[in-house]
Amino acid sequence: MADMRAVLMERGKVWVDRVPVPVPGAGEVLVKSRACGICGSDLHAAQHTEAFVETSREAGGAFKLTTYDPVVLGHEFCAEIVEYGANCRAEHNPGQLVCSVPMVMRGNAEAVGYSAELPGGFAEYMVLSEQFLLPVPAGTPATAAALTEPLAVGYHSVNKANLSGNETALVIGAGPVGLAVITALRARGVKKIIAADFSHGRREFAAGQGADHVCDPADEDPFSLTPVKPGELIVFECVGVPGVIDDICLKVPRDTRIVIVGVCLQTDHFRPLIAINKELSMQFVLGYSLQEFADSLRFIADGRFDVADLVSHRIPLDDVAATFDALRDPERFAKVVVEPWQD
Repeated sequence: MADMRAVLMERGKVWVDRVPVPVPGAGEVLVKSRACGICGSDLHAAQHTEAFVETSREAGGAFKLTTYDPVVLGHEFCAEIVEYGANCRAEHNPGQLVCSVPMVMRGNAEAVGYSAELPGGFAEYMVLSEQFLLPVPAGTPATAAALTEPLAVGYHSVNKANLSGNETALVIGAGPVGLAVITALRARGVKKIIAADFSHGRREFAAGQGADHVCDPADEDPFSLTPVKPGELIVFECVGVPGVIDDICLKVPRDTRIVIVGVCLQTDHFRPLIAINKELSMQFVLGYSLQEFADSLRFIADGRFDVADLVSHRIPLDDVAATFDALRDPERFAKVVVEPWQD
């Protein structure tokens, strides 16, 4: 087991190669990557490497892609325990499926999937910190468990919204992040969920995840479907494109809460006077807590998070590069899961 197959990314180039199998250090576990979702952040890292790296370096951001060296992406994974490194408790047997937050403790927290030293889930093997391992409940498929990380992002966003129970939620953008937010909103019992996206395919996925109404902003103004009474609307911005925040501020009623989930790498702007006049509240969100991650895995396993239709494609390592290109067209894709082992 000297080397393994992995998908490498360097300055936008994506290819399959053989690389050394990582060696688990003290407190670490060698695992097989059984399923790993393609995240929008992976696409950003490949398509906008320079901006991604420079922004990460400047802000010390959670993505932590600070190198131009080849990296093995993939941070939305479910894996299988192979063997333990030194000083491990070894509470779970080899063969146990596990999930983990995508970080390894090596003095400081190192990001899995954005590091030249720590391969992500687009490889046959990975190393993880034993302290972060969560056993996947029996009967939960690896492809479903791999959705824990993106669902935790949606769950955290909804938690940060401080819902009272009487709001209408408008989700702008029904890509994977927007779908995760819709799934969490439906599980929370929000009375009305509206989703807006230019893509017909994404609108269908949004309806399948529990949106009460979906609309194409080219044909129907989503803000016309929302309450006009102050304080009844909460907007989740899940696009990450310059100009969207300003447009939301312009069109929402007074006392609207806006939760910024989409990751915009470019410089953006909005007009504070508009937000001031309406006394809008704006919340930027990032990631999730360890508890929210554990809760998300439990909610997937017990059905509170309905993920049955979220995985639209399952692909081998050899198809990752082509899929990265295909994902520029959102019509056919919800969540794409990479399966490094085609057993």
